[in-house]
Amino acid sequence: MMAFRTDRIKHNIGPNLLTALFYFLCGFGMVRLANVYGYSIPLFAPAGFALGIYLCCGARILPGIWLGSLSFTLFLWNTMLPAPQFTLSGFLPAATLIALGAVIQTATGALLLKYWVGAINPLTRIKDAVIFIFGVGALNSTIHSTIAQTSLMVSGFIAPEQFGPSWVTWWLGDTMGILTVTPLFMVFLASGPVQLNRNQALEATALAFFFYFTTQVAFGDWLVYWHYPLVYLLFPVLVWSAFRFRQTGAVIAILLVSLVSIWGTAQGRGPMALQTVEGSLRLLQFYLLVLTIMTLILTASISETDAADKRTSSFGRILENSSNEIFMFDAKTLKFLQVNLGARQNLGYSMQELEKLTPLALKPHFTREKFIRMLEPLEAEIQQIVFETHHRRKNGSTYPVEMRIQYSEMASRPVYFAIVQDITEKKKAEDELFKYRHNLEELVEQRTADLESVHRQLLHAEKLSATGKMAASMAHEFNNPIYGIRSVLEKVLRRGNLLDKDRDFVSLAIKECDRISNLIKKLLNFHSPSSDQKEVFNFHEAIEDMAFLTKKKLKEKNIDLVRNYSADVKNIEAVPDQVRQVILNILQNAEEAITDRTGTIQIRTSLEGSTIRLEISDTGQGIPADIMKNIFDPFFTTKPSVKGTGLGLSVSYGIVKMHGGDIQVRSKPGSGSTFAILLPVKAKNLSTDVLQDPALLSFSHKVSDSSTPQT
Repeated sequence: MMAFRTDRIKHNIGPNLLTALFYFLCGFGMVRLANVYGYSIPLFAPAGFALGIYLCCGARILPGIWLGSLSFTLFLWNTMLPAPQFTLSGFLPAATLIALGAVIQTATGALLLKYWVGAINPLTRIKDAVIFIFGVGALNSTIHSTIAQTSLMVSGFIAPEQFGPSWVTWWLGDTMGILTVTPLFMVFLASGPVQLNRNQALEATALAFFFYFTTQVAFGDWLVYWHYPLVYLLFPVLVWSAFRFRQTGAVIAILLVSLVSIWGTAQGRGPMALQTVEGSLRLLQFYLLVLTIMTLILTASISETDAADKRTSSFGRILENSSNEIFMFDAKTLKFLQVNLGARQNLGYSMQELEKLTPLALKPHFTREKFIRMLEPLEAEIQQIVFETHHRRKNGSTYPVEMRIQYSEMASRPVYFAIVQDITEKKKAEDELFKYRHNLEELVEQRTADLESVHRQLLHAEKLSATGKMAASMAHEFNNPIYGIRSVLEKVLRRGNLLDKDRDFVSLAIKECDRISNLIKKLLNFHSPSSDQKEVFNFHEAIEDMAFLTKKKLKEKNIDLVRNYSADVKNIEAVPDQVRQVILNILQNAEEAITDRTGTIQIRTSLEGSTIRLEISDTGQGIPADIMKNIFDPFFTTKPSVKGTGLGLSVSYGIVKMHGGDIQVRSKPGSGSTFAILLPVKAKNLSTDVLQDPALLSFSHKVSDSSTPQT
């Protein structure tokens, strides 16, 4: 801890010594400028320097302020008092108290600035500037002047009758020092170093020449007689600096004017020059105090106006670019005074055109009397009125709006402000909601009908399933009598006493029994539950078996079945009954798609690498494009409920996908359809879950010119 304190003290020695040196130089410079070695210094710059350096560096600089004040006080009074009267031991207590008063005045001024103003720079608002002038400057200067004059009087260095005049002179000097020097530090801390562009640099040069001219006229040796009101020549310099260069220009100008005025008056020049230098400087103090107060308040007023203009400009830009329409119109004439960009663009009018119009030009359903009656409550106790109406654009089109109108006064002129929101999208949403509520009952009825239709299809599917099972059971029962009949016929055939004609009849009967038995076997294989076991079987034989089952219907409808088998296609490894079901579904759809009296179904096979391609084409009606996307969806069908369930193509698609294959469709309305089934020669691991996956039961392939098969 001790080492930390030692390092801290060493770190602060340099800044404190520099502060003491500059404090002393400021005081010495003012003494030389005023050309008088006394305490009637009209502008005591060290007081302002002490407060400014405290704002920059903080309380750690107070020892330097005390040391600088002590050394300057000793120097000043050593030059004022005769040698016998001035001794270091005799004057040191008074000098110490004067230096302590400077420290107290500096610290108190900083605290008043912090708690009364709340900012380092008080020149941004008139109220803060007044507090700084009369609180931090005038009121706080009483501390140093009172402590100093009291210590000098008690020590016997001034007489009691000199206390009053000396106190006023000291107080004015400290006040002027704080008001002219401290603002330089404040402006620098707030805005940083001064940066001028080319035009500002040229203007500053012109201002410097004008300053030199006016100061030479007022306080220089250009005129022999100075008792004209030439001090007013300095006012334009200060006003020019404040308006064109804001706070920086104002504080520099007031300091330079003060220094030149002191220098000229001390030389006996200017309207403040009296018979004695001390009297002239005392008179000058009051003039500079008034001039400084005026300049600082003018600067604060300009800064406050600039800030208000920036806020107004920023707020104006926000209103101008607002997405809402904002109108301001006169309360008496109702003519538009201001309309923002959003409103002008939406309405199609320019500002020049709108200035000649009233809100009635935008409201086709309002009369002037009705509109005025609506606005009357705003001038009483009502804060705003809200209503919906329609606005008419320049091109005659209208759109719904919600209006919020308020009454106010602008520069003692009664006006109305209207904030308008385009509610076109809101109205559309409300209309859609109304229509939806209106049609909700119809939608419920429609959905109920759809569910009933699906339920009927499911019932029909169950009936077909039951019928299939019953047919398979009956076929199994028929098979036993057929075998019995065939056995009897074989025994009859083995007898040797049959005529040749009878033997031929018996042989024919045996063949028919074999054919019936074969048909029953195929029926049993088709309707028996799938074992999901892969087998190697002849692909063309599977096609022929399914073609045989559709042979009767094809013959009834006079449909030719053309086969074009490739010799490269032989055996396939798959689940036989599932592949047969796919082929049968496609053949039945092809047959049902042909509505004419004649037609053709063509079956083609080919081998593409390790994939068998089966194409089944028909000359039917084709599939319209608008329903092609749904043909593989479960329960989607174009057949009557008694003829189809909508599951054939969906299940077929799932079976083919399960085998690692694909189904492709080409169709053009009026020109038939072609279904291409692609199956690998050797099936990979089958995923039996594919039939339970809804995503695989919907058709997601890109197809060309599609049509509706009778699914």
